[in-house]
Parts: sequence; C-alpha cells; structure tokens
Amino acid sequence: MDLMEFVKQVKDMSIKLGFCYESQPGKIKNAIWRKNLHPDNEDDFRKGAYFGLVNANEEPTGAYSDFSLVIFPNAKCTHFVIALGVGSLGFNKDYTVATLPWLRRLFSRLRDSNYAGKQFFKVDFSDIESTSSIVNHLEGIEDLREVIGKYSTVLSACQIVDVAETSEEKAFDIVWQWLATYATFRNIGSNRAQRKEIQKYLPKTKDLDDYSEVAIYNHLLMERFIVLQGAPGTGKTWTANRIAELYFSRNKGKTFFEQFHAETTYSDFVYGIKPKIDGNGLRYEEHYGILMDAIDYATNNSETPTLLIIDEINRANLSNVLGPVFYLFEKNAGKRFSLVIGKKSVNLPDNLYVIATMNTADRSLAVVDFALRRRFSWITLRPHAVEPVSGMKFLTDEFERFSELFSRYASSEELNLQPGQSYFIAESAEAWNHRLRYELIPLMKEYFNEGYLKSAVSEFSDYVYDKLGIDLYE
Repeated sequence: MDLMEFVKQVKDMSIKLGFCYESQPGKIKNAIWRKNLHPDNEDDFRKGAYFGLVNANEEPTGAYSDFSLVIFPNAKCTHFVIALGVGSLGFNKDYTVATLPWLRRLFSRLRDSNYAGKQFFKVDFSDIESTSSIVNHLEGIEDLREVIGKYSTVLSACQIVDVAETSEEKAFDIVWQWLATYATFRNIGSNRAQRKEIQKYLPKTKDLDDYSEVAIYNHLLMERFIVLQGAPGTGKTWTANRIAELYFSRNKGKTFFEQFHAETTYSDFVYGIKPKIDGNGLRYEEHYGILMDAIDYATNNSETPTLLIIDEINRANLSNVLGPVFYLFEKNAGKRFSLVIGKKSVNLPDNLYVIATMNTADRSLAVVDFALRRRFSWITLRPHAVEPVSGMKFLTDEFERFSELFSRYASSEELNLQPGQSYFIAESAEAWNHRLRYELIPLMKEYFNEGYLKSAVSEFSDYVYDKLGIDLYE
C-alpha cells in the first residue's frame, strides 16, 4: 500500500462523510486534520508517525486534548493501527461522554470475530492510566511497537491491520467503519447524503442471541432445565407458552403450568398435608403439587415429552418452596438422585423438561439461590424488533428511541431494565400514545425514583413532552 495515497483516500472519505477542516460559506469547521509523516525518514515512524482527526477547537499542531481518531502506520505501510485515543493533554470537554456506557457500546460494534487478537477495547473509556493490551500483540512490527508503546495508556479502542493479510480493499473497509463510527460519535453529517454515507459504513449492532422458539427449544433439549430471564415485555412467558404449543401439545406431549407468587409454598408446589372436613369430622390427607403431577405423568408416559412451566420463579421464597427438591434438578444425574416425597420415591424422568421465567427488572424479588443457578441454564431475552400479528404495528422508531436511550445511559446492569418489544406493538399511533402515557411513563419514573438511569431523566422528559405535550415532572 502506498502510504501517501492511503493518507489521501482517508482524508477524502472523511470529507465525504461530513468532516470539514476549513470554515467556508455554508460549512462550519468541525475537525482538524493532522499529519505527522516523513516517508523518507524511517526513524520518525518509531518516534510517533501518525495522521488523523482531532477536535475542531484544538490547535493544528502540538499537544491536544480529548478524543481523536488516529492512524499509526509503519514505515512501509504493511501494517497500521487505527485507534480512538485521547490526546496527551488528557480530557477537556470529552470526559463526561467518556464515562457514558454509550461511547464504548458504539465502538464495540466494530468488534468482529474475524479479527480476533487484533482488536482491543478498554472497559472504561475514561481510563487513561492503564495500558492497552495491544502492546503485547505487535511482535515483529518493531516500529509500530515502539510508537504504540508511547501512547498505549490513552488508546481507548484500537485495531491492528495487516494489509497483506486482509488485502488493501478490506483494509480500507476497516478504516471506513472506524471513520463512520467516529463521525457518529462527533455527530457529523449535516445533510442527508452525508448521513446516508455514514450509515452505509457504520457497523450494525450484533445480537448474538437467537430468540426463536426453535433455538430455545433446541437449547431445552440439551439442558433440560432452563430459565428465560429478561425485562418486562421481552416475551418470556409468551415464548415458554409458544414452545409448549409447538412441541408439547396434543399428540406431541403434555404441559403443566404454575405461576409462583410470594405465598407459594412447598405444600403447594411439591407435597403437603392438608386438613379436610367431611361428615366424619376433621381429617388430614396428602396433597401432591403440580411438580409431582408432572413427574407422575412423565414417569407413566415415558415416550411422551413432558414440560413444566414455572412462571415468575423468583417471586417465591425458593428455598422454602423447593426445599430438598433442589437435588433432583441434576441434568445428567439419571436415576442417581431420588427423594422420598410422601409415600413415593421420586426422581426426575429423562422426558421431563422445565422452563422457568424470571423478571430481571423487579428488584423486590427474592435472590435466586446459587444452587438453582448451577442446575439451570440461563437465557436472557433482550428487547428486539419483531413482526407483529396481522392488524398490529411494530413502532420501530419508538422502539429504537428507547433502545438508544438505554444504550447511551444505562450501565450493564441497567440494560436489564429496558422495556421489551411487546410495549411497542400497537394497532395505531393513538394506542401507542396511550401506552406511553399510562404504562411506559409510570415504569420509567419508577426506575428514575429508584436511582436508575439518572443521566437519562432530562432526555426522556423532553421525549415525553415532544410526544404528548406533558411535563414528566410538574
């Protein structure tokens, strides 16, 4: 790759995306183009040869502050490192955005399994003290190793590109993705053509999970006992019931359903002695709960797949409800684990499967016992776009607005609070506005009052006023 041609193409593309390096009629300067390259002096590449973009309010030369998009090539341009880095003067205006989860999530979209061992992202983008692990992966490229070693503490995200290994065309594609991501961060793109060009190269959010009933059913077959966890509206109970309908109904199998609540007991779910009054007075009789009903059915119908759905499993005191039954839930135990329950010796037959659901947003619920966590497989259902049934609409714009709000402000834990896709299915705009006012606003205000997503309050308040013309807080 010819170095100076590489530099020219990167600058030309940056201008195409909307970066403007000189104020002119109808255009406002929004960045500074920097280039510190001397192709005839290879020693300069060890000292710090680079080119790229810095903030518009910085000086054209010398030390600078805040985030920049920088490319460090080696002397022969066989390799280069592209990075989001902080200038040697540290933070000036970018510290607040550096602390937001959104910035890391934005650049994390650049992650690609094809470049394993070549991409490096700090967990905290405001950290300019710890060293990026990239310095341990530059053996054999000594000129790059030396210069990256100088800047390794201020590189929040970076990637090594081997031009020969990836091809020049692919190397440029990588640069365009980083450039489009940096343009998104800097809110570059003042017209439709520029924004369209940015979107063309901007990596899409990668959702590695498959939420289809087929995928979850196949996981159930392998693991036997699973928990579907997620925020309200992500389809936990719907998915469990849909799997029951598709694979455990009619002549295909049998389904048992139980919903836990705060008063659910071992006597309700497993076994107990209950009083009964008849003509002979008060007497006591055995009561077998739905777990025993499911076990008995599966045992007596060994060729029939049997499913037990436990809805809202963590609403009950699990230690009290399950008691010694914990020991039965061993996926590969076969008949090695058995218990005497009432007058029966019990084990879980191989044709019995369990799907439990759990709401991750309800902080008042009981903490799930580690013994249960070990015995079950956990699948997190996250909000995602869906195709609604006939006569209904999926409000894509509203869903993406909420997704962006959570992506920008939510911590990793708070992402579990994002309202699921079912909130965004409505038959009309009027029906959606009604749901926003009477379902989503109360939910979001409860989050805010509990101290979650504090930084998002003003933006959500503005959104509510734009949509409904009411103030979130009077």
